[in-house]
Amino acid sequence: MDRQHLILPGDGTDFAHWRRLARWLWAQQVPPQLVEWQTEAAHGQHPDLFTPTPQVTPCEDLPPAQQRPLTVPRWWPELAEHALLHHSPERFALLYRLLWRMQHTPGVRHDPLDADRVHLQYLCKAVRREVHQMHAFVRFRPVALADALHDGSGPLHVAWFEPQHHIVHAVAPFFVGRFSNMRWAILTPQACLRWWPQAPSVAALADHGIAPQQALQPLAGRPGVLSWGPGARADAAPPADAGEALWLTYYAHIFNPARLKVATMCREMPRHYWAHLPEAQLITPLVQAAQARSAAMLASAPSMPQRKLPRRA
Repeated sequence: MDRQHLILPGDGTDFAHWRRLARWLWAQQVPPQLVEWQTEAAHGQHPDLFTPTPQVTPCEDLPPAQQRPLTVPRWWPELAEHALLHHSPERFALLYRLLWRMQHTPGVRHDPLDADRVHLQYLCKAVRREVHQMHAFVRFRPVALADALHDGSGPLHVAWFEPQHHIVHAVAPFFVGRFSNMRWAILTPQACLRWWPQAPSVAALADHGIAPQQALQPLAGRPGVLSWGPGARADAAPPADAGEALWLTYYAHIFNPARLKVATMCREMPRHYWAHLPEAQLITPLVQAAQARSAAMLASAPSMPQRKLPRRA
């Protein structure tokens, strides 16, 4: 049996495309060790000068194959979709290998300690964790922008974030739901998101250069279009503004030195995000002064709160 070289579109996060390729491989009974997976984006980052650029493997052009039954447990689709968002180049082989093993050894689907299942859970946990971190660590900065009919009014709020995994599109519904009335854009090296809160349809943004295949209208029965495009660089993000100084003042005043746990803080807010968090510049001086401030609070005499009685009419 010949070795199969499959090229996935983009960064390989299209679960529907991967699933159709996996079904074809199973129908052809191609074992996992004879399948080589690659993404279009990965080849673009590391091109080979001596070989032609590989083309995405289209599902429609695959040779016909005999239909074979393929069953998976209920937990499989959700975990597989999350795993495809991980940056590991081995995720495609892991998923097909586990899919193959579940057909030949049905007991694997009931074994939570199986090595491949443990690895799959590890990938999904890393993806979910970074989705949560992107929800928490995105910081918008306002940029003056003229009012527009399909874009609403007020400043454009722009944020920069550097995810390790391919989660940009996965987190878009969260920001659309939370900031549906605000003009915003999120820039990342992978892709950029732009929310048009007053756009009645995708077609209405044609004059802004928005292609129909790069936008959607996620909110049923109300205006608002989400568009996306290629990634950007960090220097495309706007500089700090006066509102950021106010945020730093607030952050410094709510810091409690008596409850400082550096290890927990670094675990919940990893250091590779600090470069683009405004409050990160305060962390080192606040940590250095925490012990002295705690000692000063313990040494000071206790104060009694003033009791304020309500006035009688």
